[in-house]
Amino acid sequence: SSGINAEWPLRPGNKRIKSDSMKQELTDTKTSGGKCDRLNQSIAQLRTQLAQAVAEHRQSEQILRSRKIKTESALETWIAKYDTDMGERQEEYEQIEAVYKVEKQQLEDLEERFAVLEEEYNRIIEERRVNAELKAEEERRLRLLTKAAVVIQAHWRSYATRKKLKQKKKGKKGKKGK
Repeated sequence: SSGINAEWPLRPGNKRIKSDSMKQELTDTKTSGGKCDRLNQSIAQLRTQLAQAVAEHRQSEQILRSRKIKTESALETWIAKYDTDMGERQEEYEQIEAVYKVEKQQLEDLEERFAVLEEEYNRIIEERRVNAELKAEEERRLRLLTKAAVVIQAHWRSYATRKKLKQKKKGKKGKKGK
């Protein structure tokens, strides 16, 4: 094998192959250089686009961060206002509830006293009704007795008057006949 390699440069076909391969290498080098230049231009263009995109996105991000900060600030303001309002409402509710409890207790006390008074009132009204019925019954009985007495007295007078008239007639008849 070392003999073949030693003979290789001596062969006449090898020069041509060497020349062709050098030409090919030169062509490949030029082609490679052109490709590298194009790739470097493409890289530079892409880096420029990347830098522009980063700048745009940073600006957009800055705007969004600013909006976020404003929104968070507004939200904190609204939460603080809500907390303040709810604290006031809670205090107001507690005051109203305290007044309500006092008034409710007063109402219960008054209802208890009213129940006692109502019971007494109903008893008095019932007493008056019974007394009125008894009085009406007594008046009715008195009218009945009065009417009966009037009737009796009228009959008695009529009887007494008839008796006197009979006695007068007898007295006149008796005087004529004597």
